[in-house]
Amino acid sequence: ELLKMSTNKVEKVDTFGEVPLARFGHTITQVSKSKVILFGGATGDTGKYVITGDTYTLCMMTFKWQKLDGAGIAPSPRAAHGSCAVDSLQMVVYGGATGGGSLASDDLYLLDLRNGEQMAQWMIVPVIGQTPGRRYGHTIVFSKPYLLVFGGNTGTEPVNDVWCLNVDKAPFSWLKLDTPGDVPSVRVYHSAALCSMGSATGMMVIFGGRTGDQSALKDTWGLRRHRDGRWDWIKAPYKQNGEEPLARYQHSTIFIGTLMIVLGGRTNTVGENVLMEIYETENSEWKKFNSIQRFRHTIWATDYHTIYMHGGFENETPNIPTNSIMKLDLVAHVKNNAQLLQKLENAFQTSFRGGTGSNQTTRTAAEAGNSNSNSNSRASTPPMQSLAKSNMKIRMGKGEIEQKKGQAPQVVNFAGAEQRDKNSKNVESLHQLFLNHLLRPKEWSASVDGQ
Repeated sequence: ELLKMSTNKVEKVDTFGEVPLARFGHTITQVSKSKVILFGGATGDTGKYVITGDTYTLCMMTFKWQKLDGAGIAPSPRAAHGSCAVDSLQMVVYGGATGGGSLASDDLYLLDLRNGEQMAQWMIVPVIGQTPGRRYGHTIVFSKPYLLVFGGNTGTEPVNDVWCLNVDKAPFSWLKLDTPGDVPSVRVYHSAALCSMGSATGMMVIFGGRTGDQSALKDTWGLRRHRDGRWDWIKAPYKQNGEEPLARYQHSTIFIGTLMIVLGGRTNTVGENVLMEIYETENSEWKKFNSIQRFRHTIWATDYHTIYMHGGFENETPNIPTNSIMKLDLVAHVKNNAQLLQKLENAFQTSFRGGTGSNQTTRTAAEAGNSNSNSNSRASTPPMQSLAKSNMKIRMGKGEIEQKKGQAPQVVNFAGAEQRDKNSKNVESLHQLFLNHLLRPKEWSASVDGQ
């Protein structure tokens, strides 16, 4: 079936409307099957870069760009930040660099588009207690119901800590995870994506990055949550007699079914040919393919064989960013590899059986698309209960602004909370949990034949 849909390996996408300036270090987050959101990044060229805080929407049906001027408190200009969708038409932004050696605040921002683009609303999520702190070059992933922040640079050094926020448990608070055993080394400009099919189901999988001494990394790790609430890391194996991944940073990864696709990035050697690599989580094998080369770009996918890449730098012009969108057809890349082609076909077929073969989006049953963020299939997306129904304080930078009496409070609603645990005893509680914890990954085999 997928072979019938196959087109050219790589082709440029023509867009129109309010096209954003060329940039790098930005994020593009898919919030529905047909809509992605661009935020931030740096524009300009050859050292004269300007950090931006603008927001654009791109319709994937028409490829029309539109500048989004949302109400509320929007994030300050930043690059090398992290973003992900928390549900259909909602996304969060955290961290980043603001230029001149400064870092963005440690506030967690939510963009709510459920009332349409004309009524788009930015807000700061009220959080109590300690936060992951200011950082850049980190990753943020949504593994329902947890936001997970990993790694990055705190301004003085790269780190390897993991922070977790449960969006279904108010008041919201960050928790630094205690992960016994082996852990990934400190790193910045790595990638992270959620796997939702096969033996690595439910794992946030990180790959690559750069160490404190500027060396590129090539290791892969999965973060898993056990049913008793414990979290730990497991290093992903690969066959010693097979292909070995290329060490890289400032790249992107995305999961299509059980396959982790790695695109672009930089290596320890300037100008090195950086191949597209695919890691098969089921048999721990790496495969390499010629494809487009960029770094500090962003990628997303709308189906089970098409990946889009926007912005960043091309190897031929490493100081001048691009604003073009390139469309990659995975089937055209792997059609001569029967095993990989079957994996894509499995993910494609699973999507029509109501499964979660592609996890890069928070999907509804009617929106089987893909995104920068993470997925769980569900039938509808009613809003989460309000944190408060009366006067409420919302953190705004260093201070707090209290809602005036008589005004409607600015309420943070994380949608997609309908998967309620029917056996919960807290159904009458204002802060009830809507979801039974779904992050219950299977064991990722630690031993592979041939190692």
